Amino acid sequence: MKIKIFFLTIALIYCNVSLYAIDEKLKANGITSFFKRNYTKAVDNFTEILAQGDTTYEVLYYRGLSYLYLNDFEKALTDFNNAFRFGKESSDLYNNRGLAYLYIGELKLAFDDFNKAIEFDSNFAEAYTNRATVHIELGELDEALQDLNKALKLNPDNVSAIYERGRLNYKMKKYTDAIKDFDKCIKLNLKNSKVYYNRGNAYFKLEQYQKAIEDYTKCLALDSTDTEALNNRAVAYDKIGKKELANQDRKRLAKFFGNQSIIIPIEEINFIKFTDSLNYFSVNIPSNWKIFQKIGTDFEEVLITPENIKSDTDFYYVGIRLSFNWNMSKYYNAKTSGEIIEFWRGSVEKNANNYYNYRYLQQKLFNRGEYSGNMFETLVQYWQNSPLLQCYELALAKEDILFFGFFQAPSVQFNYFRQVFDKIIESLVLFK
Repeated sequence: MKIKIFFLTIALIYCNVSLYAIDEKLKANGITSFFKRNYTKAVDNFTEILAQGDTTYEVLYYRGLSYLYLNDFEKALTDFNNAFRFGKESSDLYNNRGLAYLYIGELKLAFDDFNKAIEFDSNFAEAYTNRATVHIELGELDEALQDLNKALKLNPDNVSAIYERGRLNYKMKKYTDAIKDFDKCIKLNLKNSKVYYNRGNAYFKLEQYQKAIEDYTKCLALDSTDTEALNNRAVAYDKIGKKELANQDRKRLAKFFGNQSIIIPIEEINFIKFTDSLNYFSVNIPSNWKIFQKIGTDFEEVLITPENIKSDTDFYYVGIRLSFNWNMSKYYNAKTSGEIIEFWRGSVEKNANNYYNYRYLQQKLFNRGEYSGNMFETLVQYWQNSPLLQCYELALAKEDILFFGFFQAPSVQFNYFRQVFDKIIESLVLFK
């Protein structure tokens, strides 16, 4: 189950705010900073107010919203939950807490909160849009379409709902309908390169390759680092026989990666099944990627990369490192699934203290067979002048066993490799 990119549809309370204050200036500054979108400063102001003992619903609510905009979802949840203790249930509070749950992969809790938001206000268009996102993630496409149509009936110019419906129509192979939705997004002046990218994909599916090329070009004009659009444009050029232009795009892709041979159109990659030598797990990987395996007393590690390195200790930009670890209770006093995941997360964060830059983008719950855990998406920069890397960090555990994987690529190329990594993760089977 993958969390897709979607628009953050946050409900704001635009009303006269009664903040009975210890420090009115701080409260005024916090509200002003929030509506000026200076969310870090808003958090600082509200935190200082709370430190003075002024624990009010409004302060917690607005600090929770600020954290939500800053992608600090756990802290947003804490503030929203504390706000509920004042007994002031509202559609806005349920909707925004639902968004925080959605971003960390708690789909059931998110779904329940969006339901409650709609119960409080049956004309709450944003809550229908957000609930549709949960339906999409659960594969409930018809239900998602119903919610998006309801949202658009309430607010025909709700651009986030139109965009979501366009993505949904594409997923349901209704390519003409998808194009109509993306057309409307553009007419409503949505400034987002992905609108052109997605419309280009719909044109591609309809074999209207010239229109697809035009949209990929518009996408690249807004985001020159979008390697997915660049790769797809190369494929579209191939389709209409413009090999020279296709090769130019592939050479441009190669500059991102430093190695042209690893840039292959996604649909041309041949995936083969790989099973580790201990027969503990299997994954489907690109047939031309290198494999390095290492087995210790209580662990097994596998490195898979498209780069031409000589050993698993060489530095690489693009690759996957998978590790199986057993006897966790013996060496780390962590036996249950929860204890093991907590230990692993602590180890990662401790290592991150030595990096120049490390930041969470999103997280979600992840299960595979008897194993449960989390998958994080992060940005990592090891030292000041090193390239910024984007990663999936996957950790799964069951009693006394930890399996984890790091999937990394330079940030500017991650959109391309995300498609490869997603296929690999989807194919993962754990035997032990």
